[in-house]
Amino acid sequence: MALADRLRPLRRTPFPLPQAWPACAQGLLREGALWLHGSGWGGDVLALPGGPRLESRWSGDRWITTLEGQEQPGSPYAILERATAFPHPWIGALGFELACGEGGLSHKSPAPGELGMAWQGVAQAIQVNDGKAELWSWNEAPQTSVEGILAQVCTLARPRLESLIPRWDAAIHRDAVEAIRTRILDGGFYVANLCVPFDARWSGDEVTLALSAFRRAKAPFGALLPLGGPTLLCLSMERVLSQNGGRLTSEPIKGSTALRGDTAADEAAGAAMQADPKEIAEHTMIVDLVRNDLGRVAEQGSVRVSELMALRTYPTVQHLVSRVEAKAKAGMGLAAILRSVLPGGSVTGAPKAAVCAHLAKAEASTRGFYCGALGWIHGQDFDLALPIRTAQIFEDRLIYWAGGGITLRSEASKEWGELHLKTKILELS
Repeated sequence: MALADRLRPLRRTPFPLPQAWPACAQGLLREGALWLHGSGWGGDVLALPGGPRLESRWSGDRWITTLEGQEQPGSPYAILERATAFPHPWIGALGFELACGEGGLSHKSPAPGELGMAWQGVAQAIQVNDGKAELWSWNEAPQTSVEGILAQVCTLARPRLESLIPRWDAAIHRDAVEAIRTRILDGGFYVANLCVPFDARWSGDEVTLALSAFRRAKAPFGALLPLGGPTLLCLSMERVLSQNGGRLTSEPIKGSTALRGDTAADEAAGAAMQADPKEIAEHTMIVDLVRNDLGRVAEQGSVRVSELMALRTYPTVQHLVSRVEAKAKAGMGLAAILRSVLPGGSVTGAPKAAVCAHLAKAEASTRGFYCGALGWIHGQDFDLALPIRTAQIFEDRLIYWAGGGITLRSEASKEWGELHLKTKILELS
């Protein structure tokens, strides 16, 4: 189904772009527009600034959720479900710790005031697909005063990004990997996704950084979202959950190998990954976990794996990707679906409750928006990416996480190398 059919704008107006896309988006982005960029979304969506704002912040003992600054009763997911029933779409993100809390899973406690969820209602958006643009509107008076802003293409200096520094070293990571392997041997769980934050100082313009990153990374689920806390620069390859007319889809990724630019060598490496017992076991366990999560909110017998361990190639890495589909039970609301599936199985492990309890103690800090969910919601339909390969950008620093699934067959040195491989997508920018 085309994106216009899913987002259902009241008005669609052809919109000649005054400059090349996406360079002409810079002015609007600097004024606070939200941008979903990449083939996975079905084309670019640039939500114009303004619109109602929904956010949740940690008080020290609970999430306080506000809509246009007014505190709302209920859980964050229940409030999100009520808000997104409005006749316009919402674009935003929710964090890992909030998702764990909604799902009844253990997690580290965020700092007081930390943002756990932020969504903006979209009244106007520019949609671009195959170089053709339209102005989409969900109200009766479409705004057409953006042409001048789009014509203002700024040329700024290349942002300076210092080296990404992991918060712990290879020895600490080895101990963390071995602790998980011990828990697996003891029967505590089967696979756990261990993640490490990388810190970097940076300076410059985040819009220029995003344009460069999008151009080089070619991520299907890109996004630049100023959230009123960190700005998220997402370069994700993974769809964590989508609903289209009651049809649920999740596309978990497990299995990584470097892409070196030598066709024969890369083909051999991809084939070897598909045949590797460790990768097969890890991927299969996560697919089974996703099937179980979807099964709790799906019609009986509707869950199926429509694609298993397909090899997908990206600029720096090859991944194994599966697709799990299901039909949602009649009357199943957004909150129940999100609680069943989030946080995604590929970034937690199996069984999810036991793994999250371990990770809450083992990892270096809260994950924030990393490994939560990001994308759009419109009524009953939504499309959410998993914010992996995602930088959380602050004024002069950023945090970029990387992780990998640990199984009994994992080797700590290889897992440490995989973390650094996954940072290359940001270093390209």
